[in-house]
Amino acid sequence: MSIGSARAGLAAPAVVPRPTADGRGGVPSLSLSRPALLILAVPCAVAGLAAWALWIWLLRGDPAQDWMVFYTAAHAYFDGNLPLLFDGEALTAALNLRFAGWLAFTLNLHPWVYPPTFLLLFLPFGMLPPVASLAAFLLSGFVVLLVAVTLYVGRGQPRWIVAFSLVLCPAVPFNVMTGQNAFFTSALLVGGFALLGRHPVMAGVLLGVLTFKPQFWLMVPVALLAARQWRALGSTAVSALVLALITLPVFGLEIWRAWLELVTGLNPAYSAWMTNGRLNGVSVFACVTWLGAPHAVASLAQGVAIALAAAIVYRVFRRSPPGMLHLAALLAATMLATPHGSASDAVLLALATSLFVVAPRREALPAGQLILAAAVWISPLFNPPSVFRPGALTPVLILLLLAAIISRVGEPGAPPAPAPPT
Repeated sequence: MSIGSARAGLAAPAVVPRPTADGRGGVPSLSLSRPALLILAVPCAVAGLAAWALWIWLLRGDPAQDWMVFYTAAHAYFDGNLPLLFDGEALTAALNLRFAGWLAFTLNLHPWVYPPTFLLLFLPFGMLPPVASLAAFLLSGFVVLLVAVTLYVGRGQPRWIVAFSLVLCPAVPFNVMTGQNAFFTSALLVGGFALLGRHPVMAGVLLGVLTFKPQFWLMVPVALLAARQWRALGSTAVSALVLALITLPVFGLEIWRAWLELVTGLNPAYSAWMTNGRLNGVSVFACVTWLGAPHAVASLAQGVAIALAAAIVYRVFRRSPPGMLHLAALLAATMLATPHGSASDAVLLALATSLFVVAPRREALPAGQLILAAAVWISPLFNPPSVFRPGALTPVLILLLLAAIISRVGEPGAPPAPAPPT
């Protein structure tokens, strides 16, 4: 968002009163005024369209490379060659051979790095022909996410603001062009916490499924503990355990041993790839490394980020009742804490900023906080820092957003968030 656009809107109020969507007691909520909408919409739309053009251009020679790993792994199982997953070089060779017609050049090492639970969940997509599989994987994930979010925020202006945010979010084209699973992880987080108040057991089931991408599950137990959601916490554990147990008769134990070797660094080849893979991501570790720090310092900074994110989530969720701002804090803190995440996972930042902007409140959002929200939303356009060095400052923007959210969680007189429909 440009500073000039923001200054143009300072003379007008950022919000105007309107009735709440939940209709509880006639407590006034707030709706963004037209000048405020222009402050947000115009630069964000330009950035979103620019992101589509950029990532289509940059990734045209190796589209859907992450989905290719998923699909090749699924067919390794169907072909009775599951050990292929344990050999990163062989899996990459099989991937390059299978998708030679899609690739303008040979891909470097692309090993399987997910827990077996994700392979289990991906198998239905692996049964489809390649083009149909990719289309179904991306489209179903986006539709589920869009439905979860729009139902959560309620009718009226908030719904179409969030929908607009998702359609044009700069992280979306990166997810589409790499074939990543960020739509599903985001949908599970939003859906799980949307159901928390009325259906805690079902909420826990969804959050347990999220353990297929464990680095994005880190803040979930912190939030549930802080909110004293014991039923949801218990069903999360049961859901994750049941999903893992289902993989045993399907895949056996060996795939779990190989995955544990990967995540614990016992496999030197995979350990080297994990370091390099993290450097192509958007984690605090990657950002601090690209700012010139040695790996030991970057790892320490990542540990501090995890602890800080957990402290923020705990503090926010101790304030009840949970609402949009709580979920916004959780999503932003998840991105801050994750030891490894890609620019596609920054869909969470788009959701966090959208919920921050549309959350019910009595006071107008200052222009500075609108600019901050837009900057965080646009930040995936300048990531990963391995390609765009300014992206290394993204954690600073996330921290500023979290500070703004904390300042407004539990503010006197703020109306509660609308409850999701049953």
